[in-house]
Amino acid sequence: MKPDEEASWEYNPNAAENDQPESPGPDSSRPQLAPETSPVQWSASEYIDHKQGFWWFVVLALLTVGLAITTYFLTSDYFGSVFIVALGVIVGIFAVRTPRQLNYQLTNNSLVVEQKTYPYRLFKSFSIIQDGALSSLNFAPIKRYMPPISAYFEAGDQDKIVKMLEDHLPYEERNLDTVERLTRRLRF
Repeated sequence: MKPDEEASWEYNPNAAENDQPESPGPDSSRPQLAPETSPVQWSASEYIDHKQGFWWFVVLALLTVGLAITTYFLTSDYFGSVFIVALGVIVGIFAVRTPRQLNYQLTNNSLVVEQKTYPYRLFKSFSIIQDGALSSLNFAPIKRYMPPISAYFEAGDQDKIVKMLEDHLPYEERNLDTVERLTRRLRF
């Protein structure tokens, strides 16, 4: 800059405190914000609890041991067989675990699950999947490696939930994926 030219702006550390935001007029190019609505809250199970009986665990044990033995005879590798047995034990432990009751809240800018907040900007769409007596609200993430977020709710809450979300995210028709269908079939 030449010495005789003046800068078009000057730094003033107190300017932020003194400036009042402009209120957008009808011809303003600023986007209009959605009106504030009250949050939608509900409480639901973390996932659907399928009670496994004695025979379910017997079949799990037989499949685990059979797969471990077959792996050992095909590969002569102890590590692979031990890994399969450990995986079978982990599946059994998770099958016994009971789901927690979680509190959900939809606000004007985010989904809150217990104390964890997920801003709507992290998701590209939402969908509702009917799953027996409960329905599932599923959020498709924008990031590739972020897992989808799922929340169960009762059918009576669906209208309030959809009304809140449709102002922020597009609705996408979706069905259960292959892994979800398999876990339902296995009653897991």
